[in-house]
Amino acid sequence: MNTLPGPRGVHLVGTKGYRGTENLGVFSSVVHISASSPPLLGFIMRPLTVPRDTYHNIKANKWFTINTLHPDFLDEAHQTSANYPTGESEFAATGLTPEYSESCKAPYVAESRVRLGLTLEEEHKISGIETFFVVGRVREIFLPDEAVAATGHVDHEMLRTMSVAGLDNYHEVGKGKRMPYARP
Repeated sequence: MNTLPGPRGVHLVGTKGYRGTENLGVFSSVVHISASSPPLLGFIMRPLTVPRDTYHNIKANKWFTINTLHPDFLDEAHQTSANYPTGESEFAATGLTPEYSESCKAPYVAESRVRLGLTLEEEHKISGIETFFVVGRVREIFLPDEAVAATGHVDHEMLRTMSVAGLDNYHEVGKGKRMPYARP
């Protein structure tokens, strides 16, 4: 079932626990909600039937990061999906590098080419399955200047951004085609 929709964006969500443990998890459900006033992104958090450090850290500290994947660190990124015990940092376990900005209280992935810092805006419980849709307000963006076209679009092909179908079938973003705004 989880491969039927085809490839979709895959990101590492970085958080920090109230005791200081850095947490990192791979998510394939990040979606754009609003481009401005305020800029919002959201993602699905699976049921809280087991400990979900990402969720609890976001609730406690209100900050999280969203980081794109790149082929150069795909193995390490995928390894963050392992079920590490609470209190063990996925950064330390996988060798990925935590990086902080002056304002964001959650760790970025230094190896990532697109890094977004967000604060918790709201959450929505999806009834019946105890799943949450977590919404964050984008507070800061880090990406290479050369990856931004004159139109403002990010060139993910040039960045070699990864996508995923299912839980473990990764793809590099291929050649895209820009289309004009559709009008009747």
